[in-house]
Amino acid sequence: MDSKVDIKIKEDHGHWYDNNIDPYKGLAEIIAVTLKNSLISQQISFVDVPYRSKTKKSFLKKIEDKLIEKDYSPESMTDLAGIRIITLIESDVQKVCDLVSKMFNVHQADSVNKSEKLGEEKVGYRSVHFVCDVGEVRGKLPEFSAYKGLCFEIQVRTALEHAWAEIEHDRGYKLGGKLPSHLNRRFKLLSGLLESADLEFNRLTVEIEEYAKKLNEQIKKNNLDYELTNVGLLVLLSEKFGKYIVYKNKSDKNAYSIDLGIAELYKFGIDNLKEFDRVASTYTNQYDFGRDNSLVGFIRQLLMFVDINKYFDEVYAASDKAWTVISSSTIEILEQKYSREEIEKILTRHSIKLIHF
Repeated sequence: MDSKVDIKIKEDHGHWYDNNIDPYKGLAEIIAVTLKNSLISQQISFVDVPYRSKTKKSFLKKIEDKLIEKDYSPESMTDLAGIRIITLIESDVQKVCDLVSKMFNVHQADSVNKSEKLGEEKVGYRSVHFVCDVGEVRGKLPEFSAYKGLCFEIQVRTALEHAWAEIEHDRGYKLGGKLPSHLNRRFKLLSGLLESADLEFNRLTVEIEEYAKKLNEQIKKNNLDYELTNVGLLVLLSEKFGKYIVYKNKSDKNAYSIDLGIAELYKFGIDNLKEFDRVASTYTNQYDFGRDNSLVGFIRQLLMFVDINKYFDEVYAASDKAWTVISSSTIEILEQKYSREEIEKILTRHSIKLIHF
């Protein structure tokens, strides 16, 4: 083809892009926001839902590559608006795929599961790609009416798949294609390791959920011969001592709070559910703990009731998360067992200030 014709075609495609890309920018954003809200409402865990509209450079490159193989026009491009849903584990990928299929009109002929294309004997880039439009029902809504008939692509990946794609493909680090034999072997080994890690994280998550379910059943039967773990303690607290604890939000039950509570219990010498239940049952029956404790607050109050000197000398003093103030309401609760003078002596010894509210 004449070079002048090539330049003219490229200019025409560039004009098409300039005149048509704006709706796709809005489409990518509204689809991403809609998906995020739906994932949250369906309680499907995800890492992020990034989105983008195709850049002009990428658009022109794709047109050029496609025209080598066949006739191709800008109207044929289905990924001018792109959204990625990054999940934590493999089992959430299928949940997301089911959700996408219900929410939008999926173009099955253009959609692909990269894992299935790899087959059983190959490892590498894995992801599920959907080509969609908003569909008839959603297209009638005012916020979607401007995007009716426009296609967009949704990619669904786990966090590890996403990391691999960033290295192998999106960042252009030249890890794909033909490599020297010794590097190609390492490349394949790394691909397999990442895929194995993804599968193992998924299995581990399923087993933890099964363990929690089993533990819940055993706790209801008062069988508490289990080590003290995050899962076990949360189940026991919820089942038997939930009325003493107020969770401000879901995250209160996770990470920092429960880890800190477990650490202090172990330092105090309580390392199994049976012992924790015995101590907690004894002291909640004997004293009024109140009804607005945090998870860590309840555990600390319990340990102080058991032995306030031991708690401060062996647990508090050894902690790198030491708190330096205590509320007057907590002091009033502790006065059910200890005198104000005894409590204030301990607080002074550990440089803890009393605050009133």
